[in-house]
Amino acid sequence: MFAVTSVNGHHDSGHWTKSGRMFEEADHARLYHRFRPKWGSDIVNKAVSFLMEKKPTQLYHAVDLGCGSGQTTEILAPHFQRVTGMDVSDAQIEVATANNNYSNIQYMVGSAEELPFPDGSIDLITCATAAHWFDFPKFHKEVNRVLTPLGCLAVYCYGMSYINYGEDCTDELNSIVWEVRIGGGIV
Repeated sequence: MFAVTSVNGHHDSGHWTKSGRMFEEADHARLYHRFRPKWGSDIVNKAVSFLMEKKPTQLYHAVDLGCGSGQTTEILAPHFQRVTGMDVSDAQIEVATANNNYSNIQYMVGSAEELPFPDGSIDLITCATAAHWFDFPKFHKEVNRVLTPLGCLAVYCYGMSYINYGEDCTDELNSIVWEVRIGGGIV
């Protein structure tokens, strides 16, 4: 069994919370797009720079998982020939599509656990503040399948979550995450 428990006590094992499925209503998606804080380009630039150090060729395809209404997806557009934003919410994808100003971005409804891309076809996968909704073992299997050789996964968020794999490695994995967070000056 897999679950993620955040520091503030929320718990999820597949897009559901105690209050029900979130981000589904059209009004909520429009408000989310209008008022949600936007990420700066620095975080994406760091991921792209890291990727370019490992793979100094043309960057073809990036995928932004849990894209919501497309705030981070847009930041990827200048760096890649093709960018796909994916979210489980129809309403979020409708808002993202309606506000899309980039010809190289497409949006689609889909889940991080079932990526509709060929093996070895994605250079960069990003996920901004949505990974806590994912089934990590299934997600990691899909990431490994679709990333190109030397491709990159960049997951980032505002706060720190506790990862529970339901296996003996949970404490060790969380200890590593916290060590990197504190040692890297991310506190």
